[in-house]
Amino acid sequence: MTTQTTAQPTNWQRIDTTQSDYFIDYLDTATAQVEMQRYKQKTYDLIGAVPGATLLDIGCGTGDDAIALAQLVGATGHVVGLDRSAVLIEEACRRVTDDLAVVFTVGDSHHLPFEADSFDGCRIDRVLMHLDDPQCAIREAIRVTRPGGRILVREPDWETLILDCSDRDLSRRILNAHFDGAIRHSTIGRQLYRLFCQAGLDHVAIPDTSTLILTEFATANQLYGLTDAAAQAQDQWPELYDSIQTWLDELQQADRDGHFFSAVVGLTVIGCKPMPPS
Repeated sequence: MTTQTTAQPTNWQRIDTTQSDYFIDYLDTATAQVEMQRYKQKTYDLIGAVPGATLLDIGCGTGDDAIALAQLVGATGHVVGLDRSAVLIEEACRRVTDDLAVVFTVGDSHHLPFEADSFDGCRIDRVLMHLDDPQCAIREAIRVTRPGGRILVREPDWETLILDCSDRDLSRRILNAHFDGAIRHSTIGRQLYRLFCQAGLDHVAIPDTSTLILTEFATANQLYGLTDAAAQAQDQWPELYDSIQTWLDELQQADRDGHFFSAVVGLTVIGCKPMPPS
C-alpha cells in the first residue's frame, strides 16, 4: 500500500467505517521503523514498566505497545489499552497470542472510563496531535494516575520534517500547508513541555528525542503523504503548478538515484502527578 497518502483527521475519526485496512497498514509501517522501535522501548522504561505495575496506554491503536508493556509488567501487573476505534481494538485483541495481563477497551481519551488514581502510569504515543483538546486528555491522564505516578507523551513536530531538495522555500510551503491541514495540532511536539507544566505536573522533563530518517520515497510517501501534499498545493496555488510538479519529480528521481532523504523529529515528555499535601 505504498501509494497511499497521509489520511486527513476526519478519516482517522471514521476509521471504523472507511479504509480500516489502510489505517492498520499505516500504523504497522510506522512501527516497523528501527527508530520508532527504539523510542518506544525507551518509553516503556521511562513509564516504569516493571513487574507488578499497572499501566494505561491511551490511544493504543493495534495494541502492540500495550502487549509489550504487559510482557514487562508480568502476571502481577496489569495493562489496559484504550482507543476510540472499535476496529483497532478488535485488531489489538486479535494480536494477543500469549496469556498476558492486558485488556483492551473502546473509550474517549477526553473522558476516560476509569476511577481516579487507578494506574501507576499513563502513556500516550502519537495521539494528542489528532485530538480536539490535547490538554483535556492530559488532565484525564493525570486524574486516573495515582499520586507520584508518571504520565508520558510522545509526539512528532511536523514542522521539523525536512527533505533533501533544491527548492527549500517551496518545500517548506508545501509541507507546512499539508500538515497544518492533515493534522489538528501539527506542532504539538514543541508544546508538550509547556502543556505538562501548565497541567501542574512535577519533575517535567524531555528525556528523549527521536529523529525518524527515511531514505525510500515509497515509505515516506505512505507515512507523510508527499504526493497528496503536492496535489493539494497545486490546487491551492495553480500558478505554481509546474514548480510543484518539479519538486515532486525531483524527490522521486532522488529515490531512483538512491539518495532520497527525509527526517522528522519527535519528542518525549514525562512528568509526575503531584503528591497530596501532607
